[in-house]
Amino acid sequence: MKLLGDILMADDTQEKKDQPKAKLPLKTLIIIAAVLVLEGGLISMFWILKGGPAPAEATDPITQTEQNVNNNFAEVVMAKDFQVDNYMAGRTRMIVTIEVAAKVEGVNKEKLQKEVDEHSKEILNCIRILISSAQPDQIKDPRLEVIKRGIQKGVEEIVGEGIIQEILLPVWQTYITD
Repeated sequence: MKLLGDILMADDTQEKKDQPKAKLPLKTLIIIAAVLVLEGGLISMFWILKGGPAPAEATDPITQTEQNVNNNFAEVVMAKDFQVDNYMAGRTRMIVTIEVAAKVEGVNKEKLQKEVDEHSKEILNCIRILISSAQPDQIKDPRLEVIKRGIQKGVEEIVGEGIIQEILLPVWQTYITD
């Protein structure tokens, strides 16, 4: 039985020796490498030939400046070095020093100046009430949009609608005390 096992074993080893060894698929690897190089070359050529964005059309900056001339607007000062206390942050007292001006069309400057002179105390009271009741986040807002809109609305109720184009706050200083 041992002899039969040796013979079978010898046949298995002989068959393994007769079988050719598995070769590396060299042709397949070369074809795949060639396709990858070809794709890389085509993509690179596409990006090179595509070019960049088209240049922007230039404009004349002097002409644009001439169109935006603000000669037809004037400013009317409504409050100068005006201080208002604000206690909306709790026990903390915030003092706001402001200067308020209104931007108006040149033809309305005299009319608004006359109304501001006649109702100066009423306008200052309106500004004081608005700022003293403003929330701390509105006071700390760098653009002060809410306060500007409130001042414009309050002043327009006093002097008339549609005269004021914009409220300007050239001086805005806050000081917090405990």
